[in-house]
Amino acid sequence: MIIHGELPPVDHAIFSDTGWEPQAVYQHLETLKGECDTAGIPLHIVSNGNIREDALNPEHRFASMPIHIRRQDGKPAIGRRQCTSEYKIKPLMAKQRELAGLKPRQRCNEHRITTVIGISWDEAQRMRDPAFPWIRNDYPLIDNRIRREDCIRWNTEHGYPPPPRSSCIGCPYHSNTEWRAIRDNPIDWADAIDFDTQLRRGRLAHLLEPSEGFLHPARIPLEQVDIRSKEEAGQGALFDMECEGMCGL
Repeated sequence: MIIHGELPPVDHAIFSDTGWEPQAVYQHLETLKGECDTAGIPLHIVSNGNIREDALNPEHRFASMPIHIRRQDGKPAIGRRQCTSEYKIKPLMAKQRELAGLKPRQRCNEHRITTVIGISWDEAQRMRDPAFPWIRNDYPLIDNRIRREDCIRWNTEHGYPPPPRSSCIGCPYHSNTEWRAIRDNPIDWADAIDFDTQLRRGRLAHLLEPSEGFLHPARIPLEQVDIRSKEEAGQGALFDMECEGMCGL
């Protein structure tokens, strides 16, 4: 939308790479690279390491993930969420400091940059005030009440592929719909199953013991979870095709 002149121009674009995104995200990133190159917008790819490799490395500090935990007494729990801060926010902030001309930990009360964040209208609860006075956050999709489905429609109408959701392959916050998207790529699915298994083996199992960790809230091994849609399970409603889209009125 920025490139097409429908939103105000920007000077830079930043993508924070956890090293563990689905293949569809990296393919989409290549599309964005080409578009940004053509438009003359520098696209910076920043990283704080590979979250999957770091989690399995006993010599690396473990940034806690919101893993679904089954305690020894059978009661459910969930792990602390440090991964977003470590692998998304920190590298983004470091790059923004650089672009703002600030050194690490340098204080500044002067407005230096405006961060344009593409959160859609249906995710308005994710809006946050900036962490520092030299940053201002701008949410143009929310200001224009543009929903995720509107974004997908816009991409289609302009000849772009549907944008995949950016999140780690093994994110415990995945819905079953997102798990099905992971499942549709055999390499990503095998990766997710392997990491889920690693939660109950080796280093991660030792960190969680005597509890057990799982990627899915069902708290059973991922390959055993029924993530089928109603249609895949043969439970589609008889009159599904007759909906006139009036439910929201």
